[in-house]
Amino acid sequence: MEETNDAVLTTLAALHKAYEGHTQRVNTETDASAVDAEPLHVRVRGHFVRKRKLSKGLIFGDVVLADGELLEVMIRARPGGLAIDQIKQINWDVHLGDIVVINGILSCKESTHLLLALMEVHVEEYWSEAHPGEFFDHTQFATMTAQELWSANHPGEFFGQKAFASVSISGGEDPQVTAAKAPSAAPRGSVALAPNSQANAPHKYTNIVQINGLNACKYYFSGAYGANCLRGEQCHFWHGKPEDYEQNRQIWLTKRQEQRRAVSHIEGDEHDPEEKWLKAQRARIFCDWLVEKLGEEQLGQGTGVIDVAGGKGEIPIQLWNIRGIRTTLIDPRPMKLNKKNRKIVASKDNGRGKCDQLLCYLTNETFQANLDLFANCSLLVGMHPDEATEIIVDIALKYKKPFAIVPCCVMSRLFPDRRCRDGTPVATYDTLVQYLREKDPRIQSGFLSFTGRNQVLYLFDFEQSTN
Repeated sequence: MEETNDAVLTTLAALHKAYEGHTQRVNTETDASAVDAEPLHVRVRGHFVRKRKLSKGLIFGDVVLADGELLEVMIRARPGGLAIDQIKQINWDVHLGDIVVINGILSCKESTHLLLALMEVHVEEYWSEAHPGEFFDHTQFATMTAQELWSANHPGEFFGQKAFASVSISGGEDPQVTAAKAPSAAPRGSVALAPNSQANAPHKYTNIVQINGLNACKYYFSGAYGANCLRGEQCHFWHGKPEDYEQNRQIWLTKRQEQRRAVSHIEGDEHDPEEKWLKAQRARIFCDWLVEKLGEEQLGQGTGVIDVAGGKGEIPIQLWNIRGIRTTLIDPRPMKLNKKNRKIVASKDNGRGKCDQLLCYLTNETFQANLDLFANCSLLVGMHPDEATEIIVDIALKYKKPFAIVPCCVMSRLFPDRRCRDGTPVATYDTLVQYLREKDPRIQSGFLSFTGRNQVLYLFDFEQSTN
């Protein structure tokens, strides 16, 4: 028999009260082993402030309750529960800062740590709608409770537009639990955690940095003095001693960098990870590769190179401003140059200024409206062009124009119907590359010597054999 609490709980005290009452009742009626067999269903309201995606089927998160306390939430795929696609949709729909109501199963990890296994979630208020143009900063919850934050933004209203609900457990007491001002989020001090915490469970996590054989908290070491870890001493991952923070952080940063290099390595890439350039150099390296493959004279023929979705202007800087190869940028956003590139554009040495730009997306209509530009261009390129990746390939193949792209983001949410020839959904980087290469057997691939997604797909010669 599953026990249900229909009231919306908003404080950690209310949740502990509900769980303790459930445990006592089950133990009285049956035996202690039945607590897990008879789960307690609850409804909880709070601010969703943290996500930790461990796999497609497992996401952990933190919800700040009205008393400023944190509740850990688990979103997990399991038979009879959530499916992988449902978890993917939840990950898309729920954003940091949103006020949510979660239906789930409440359990107790270790001695007093509560865990809510999410079954359903409803967003009562989107952060983006309540704070247009404002970036969500989770650190504000360290000094302000969720109720105080709500009151500041919604004068005269209750948290979540509703009064704080009472706890009502069938067969037991009905104590009224109101939201009173409570201590703010957990302190950010640091302690060496007990062996039964997740710090000592390396088999449960992938791509996690270990220090001294313990799972290190990425939030604690990624920000100055551990400011990014909301859980502080309640965190399940290893923090180490406060006095050793700087030393441990340097160890963590070094190992994290090594790990990222290993994870980003793509099969077939023969470049030594230790010798790859940083991402800031990828436009230069890409353009060096283009010049090596085709030569400046060929690249400069006709209307020159068309760079798609390169809003930062890094490709035009390398081709037009530095080499004098005519380049046109296609991007709906005005070119946004960094300080270094602004100096290059303003330099009196070349006097070229910014390249030409079409402030629009690349579409078939764009092609038809600018026939001379496209018909006489030497090459279509895209460096991590995101949602424009496929249209570059499609336009190039349709009109037999040479192209070179460096794919990055899969954008599976924007293009959920993409399938490889064998029916595999295009949901990973590898399947995206496979999907693009299957468009024409003449498409070739190579690798550039910079960190991150560095595989280039290209087709320069449409006369070559398809064998």
